Amino acid sequence: MAAVRLDFLGWRRPGTFSAVSGPTLTPSGRLTGEVGLTLRNSEPPHDSSAAAVVKFDLLGPGDVDRTQSGAVLHMVPPPGTLDFEETACAYVELAAGDLQWRYTPQLPFGPESRALRPWLVLVTGTPTEVSIQPGGMVTLSGAALDTHPLKDSSRWAHGQDDVDHPGEREVARLLSPRNLDKSTEYVAVLVPAFTPQGLAAWNEGDTTVTLPLMHYWTFATGEAGDFPTLAARLRPGIVTTQLGRAPLTYGPLPLAPPELARGALTAIGSEDDAVPAVVAADMTVLTAPLLDPRRPVVSLPQYGTAWVEDPTATGWGVTFRSDPRQRSAAGLGSKNGIDAQDLISDVATVQAGALGEAAARIRHLTAGLSAARSLWLRRLPADPLRALAVFGPTLRRMMIPTGTALTAISGSDRPLPAALFSTAARRMLRRGPARTALARPGANDPAAVFVSANTCPPAPPRAPGSLPHADRLRSLGLNSLDDELRKALDTGRVPYANLRELVERFDRTPYSQSTVQEFDRSMAGWIDRAESGQRIPLAEILAILDPAEGKRLSDVELLRALRRLKADEADLDRDTLIGLAHDLITDKPDRPCRPVDLGRLATAVKDAIDPTLPRPFVIDRVLGTIGGIDDQPLTPPELCPDLDIPAWQLLRDHDPDWLMPGAGTMAMDSVVAMQTNPVFVDSYLLGLNTQTIGELRFRNIPVRTGCTPMRQFWSRADPAAETFLDDIVGVHLWPDASAVGDASHQTPAAAGADLVLVLRTTLFRRYPQTVVYLAPAPQVGGEPDWDAPADLANRIQPSFQGALTPEIVFFGFDLDPSQGRRFWAVLEEPPHGVQFRSGPEPGMSQHHQAVLLHPDTFPDGAAFADAAFADPYRVLIRGSALIGATT
Repeated sequence: MAAVRLDFLGWRRPGTFSAVSGPTLTPSGRLTGEVGLTLRNSEPPHDSSAAAVVKFDLLGPGDVDRTQSGAVLHMVPPPGTLDFEETACAYVELAAGDLQWRYTPQLPFGPESRALRPWLVLVTGTPTEVSIQPGGMVTLSGAALDTHPLKDSSRWAHGQDDVDHPGEREVARLLSPRNLDKSTEYVAVLVPAFTPQGLAAWNEGDTTVTLPLMHYWTFATGEAGDFPTLAARLRPGIVTTQLGRAPLTYGPLPLAPPELARGALTAIGSEDDAVPAVVAADMTVLTAPLLDPRRPVVSLPQYGTAWVEDPTATGWGVTFRSDPRQRSAAGLGSKNGIDAQDLISDVATVQAGALGEAAARIRHLTAGLSAARSLWLRRLPADPLRALAVFGPTLRRMMIPTGTALTAISGSDRPLPAALFSTAARRMLRRGPARTALARPGANDPAAVFVSANTCPPAPPRAPGSLPHADRLRSLGLNSLDDELRKALDTGRVPYANLRELVERFDRTPYSQSTVQEFDRSMAGWIDRAESGQRIPLAEILAILDPAEGKRLSDVELLRALRRLKADEADLDRDTLIGLAHDLITDKPDRPCRPVDLGRLATAVKDAIDPTLPRPFVIDRVLGTIGGIDDQPLTPPELCPDLDIPAWQLLRDHDPDWLMPGAGTMAMDSVVAMQTNPVFVDSYLLGLNTQTIGELRFRNIPVRTGCTPMRQFWSRADPAAETFLDDIVGVHLWPDASAVGDASHQTPAAAGADLVLVLRTTLFRRYPQTVVYLAPAPQVGGEPDWDAPADLANRIQPSFQGALTPEIVFFGFDLDPSQGRRFWAVLEEPPHGVQFRSGPEPGMSQHHQAVLLHPDTFPDGAAFADAAFADPYRVLIRGSALIGATT
């Protein structure tokens, strides 16, 4: 994301102020402006005009009683904040970009000056210095006045714009320049900086003043120090021999020298020393299982018996009989399992609660399959179509890639209606006296009904208007009316080849001789015109030759119709006839019709439902709703709980000294590089799981044999899956020949030792959202170039993190610890929005601080805002300073 480039403005107000003649104020505290006006006559004779100078007053601070609701858009810090940085400035953002200068009864200090005192100021003070009064007033006194000298108020107001998007992101802001004290309550008030007469609201030396209250809120500061000051104190620490290791005394042999036992976090490259032979021999005797054929004997725990019959026959199991350090780590895990037994059991109980539901689903599945197979073999019709009728009601619930099976076979382009596959249709087609007494034999046969319903309907009959039915025209010699009409549409002419035949076949017997003569003479003329290609009134002629509804015309009606033809009263519009042809042509039905392949459909549905198959689909459908079951899905499931409890937190809460021994000896504001200890993690989780399995079984929670319920130690995050990753695989998967801490015991996400940064600082207590990551340093000749910029684009994010105490935090990275010396350790200030610092930056000299705070250095609001703007900080520590600095 590209950085936003800000531009600060010293002041902004309407152009009306350009007409102000001078700084003199009226008795009401207003500036006076003047403008020249000229009036000219726009009507003849255009020879008259008048000019004058018009004076006007601009509203001043005395004209404003209060600000409107919504005038203040944003307050920093937000109201009620309890830990605001004492080095930052409180401020408000206003809705109008010129509001803080709109009623200022002054002009800028010069034509090009960026300094203009605002008529509103933001004052911060303690509750004793800022006292809210009834009636919308506030009394300021003491340091609240002394720390806000109005002669410098032009520095406290500014406008802000975006250089790349001018005018789109304008902000108007008022700052309070007061240096705040740590852990102090404050009241921030918005008050006028001028009296109604245009004078300063208070002067140097005033001890108290009461002013109208425009807006206020309260907040408190936190402990001393902001992010830059706290982060700048960080220094690389020294990893001493006491850090990450602790002396362990073997009690049964008081004279044996103490051994150094490594904790969960230990020094990079450290290893365990060999166990003294005398200690190993004594431990082997003490841990030997005691066997009495007459009764059970309580002895020392045998770590690993929950997964293998004889742990001493494995490389990792024999360690717990000879090495007191690993046995102590396993004992810590067992002890923490007892300490947190209620938490562990509660989490397991939640998962066990789903076990009963899973078992019930499997019981219902097996019972349903047995019943379905019996019915299938005994009651299912042999005929595929009759069987399809049985399956019909299930088609609306049978899903296919395009929707339901019912939609696919009864859609808008199918002849089969959806209702035919309903339970109502099944009842209607069932044999019974009430339904079959008068029915034709076989009429209710589902197979016959399917075949009949699967037929596309014929084209609709044609008889538009009062014209004769299209089928009747076949008797007139037109074998295919559609073909004749399409020829007319293609050529633009109506064919009249059969008109002479129609006239000859006309029945003349009911008419008088004179009427017949008139009919023959008129028709001969129209036939001649038609055969010569001229236009004729065909519709009217057809109405005479073949009257509507077959009603013959009377003698008088025939003479009248012939006279209308002769008088050219008939419609000779060819386009009208061709339009009529459009309506008469029988096209295919608008709704496409695709019959269903009933045989294929019946076979596909039968195969999908068949419960006699080796693995019917219903098995996968039901088991798909159950997770964590074993390889025999239709047997009563057993629980192997995956307890999502970070084990390191149990160790921190109950035995924190073993998470990183010697952590309390770290100097304040120091950073050290450590590594994870897979040997300790293996031993601790083995003891924790041993105790957990016994506790769950004691509480009657069924646990599957060989289960490892707690496989997570460091709570490694998996952002893609929004879950945590395991550190070890199940103990039953540990190879017999492997040693404790072997890579085969670890999951791919936890393979090997990880680099861990440990910091002792108050920074994370104050800024818990601080971003920590590693950034590669550019390489020159195979060595990191610390003078070149860090490669921030290829940063490595922490895979896990936590806190030993509020001041000691750690961040683990999926990186070989020895490679950490090639990386920068980076800390970034969490986003806080726009902020301004009232105090000096870290490392700034007193002289530099005095120059920064002096009014002459930055006399206007734009310059002061640019200098005080708090850019986010990024702290980088060389990896070479963290790794290798050991004693």
